[in-house]
Amino acid sequence: MSAVRLRATVLVATASLGLGLGLASAPVSAAPAPSLASETGAKRYVYDVRTGYTTDPQAAKEVKALLAKLPKDWMAKRNAFLAKQGLPHGPIQGAVESYLKGETCQPTALDGYVTRLLNGIPINRLFVLAILGVFDYPTYDAVFYGSKTNPDYALTPGTTGKVRGTMAVARGFWDIKNGDIDVMAMTSDMVVDRPRVIRIISLMFGTTSAEAAELADLLIPLIKDTTALRGGNNPIFSLNAFAFTAEGEQDPIFNGISDRIVMGEGIIKALRDTGNIEVGPQMVFSHEFGHHIQLENHAYPATTSPENTRMMELMADAYATYLDAHRKGLNFNMDRVNKAVEVAHLVGDCSTDSNGHHGTPQQRARAAAWGAALAKKNGVNVLPSKTVQALFLKALPGILAG
Repeated sequence: MSAVRLRATVLVATASLGLGLGLASAPVSAAPAPSLASETGAKRYVYDVRTGYTTDPQAAKEVKALLAKLPKDWMAKRNAFLAKQGLPHGPIQGAVESYLKGETCQPTALDGYVTRLLNGIPINRLFVLAILGVFDYPTYDAVFYGSKTNPDYALTPGTTGKVRGTMAVARGFWDIKNGDIDVMAMTSDMVVDRPRVIRIISLMFGTTSAEAAELADLLIPLIKDTTALRGGNNPIFSLNAFAFTAEGEQDPIFNGISDRIVMGEGIIKALRDTGNIEVGPQMVFSHEFGHHIQLENHAYPATTSPENTRMMELMADAYATYLDAHRKGLNFNMDRVNKAVEVAHLVGDCSTDSNGHHGTPQQRARAAAWGAALAKKNGVNVLPSKTVQALFLKALPGILAG
């Protein structure tokens, strides 16, 4: 549930999974990369995700074999792809890097859930997957190739009604153009779907389809042979949700891509396994719809900074609970409102110096509580979205300070 400024108008809003595991993934600039170290038995291995260097002989062997299938300038091409399109690394890629570094911060139940998922995966395998950005593949696949009519992007069974019901209410509740927003899902097993992996590798690294196929044929067996990755069904690959628009973008790579909200299969499983499934899908979806409100109202600041990102994320939390709690919205009772506030707390992070910072767990909970209180105060009157924005900005210092 975070929002990242992408060039002039292209935005990807991802789930605010700072995950309490430390800093978001490193930017794609040429700054020196941190060394990632881990104890393995009596040996201490170094894992440098930015350059692909490791002192772990098994990981080094696997990385060498995989990178041999890419052009020598694969890293420059990947970085150019990310920078040109303004596409950020997803939260799990950052969480994996932080996990390898041993960083922790104000853990929530979601942090514990993610840590349990990561603990079962051999650290050298995590490193290999992080080098190739595999944890971002489902996100990029949903951005560039997702379709609401393709069964590969069907919503997670059991939550379809909650998501579609929230969308139906949000469309009539908010005063923005929203009839062009598609709703779809992304699934973890995309990372073992050979044709889809091939096209993402080609897109990210500028390879031919044949080159991408050679890499995919090495990469997919690594995933399938790692027990903890569950044959590609580990929720870690799709533990995200995001809003997206390519409005105003001139690059032909975005031609034909609709406005969309994508709900990751992994975030739904995380909500279920942390006891937040009753209102979690509605809260996450309402938050992502809040980002589309910001987009339509041209609310995004011209520059990206930790403070600006946090402001937009907390505002989206407030928009979400305003919809959830309002009598003309989802009309949550106070028990369900409190559970929605718990979901906001669940996805807070402490990466306060990162451009991907979304607000601490406490700040996110306060923003959500503020939005719900405003809705209850309004009775049957629905405030214009820009009025909610203005009131939120006035309340923001107090929300931050507590």
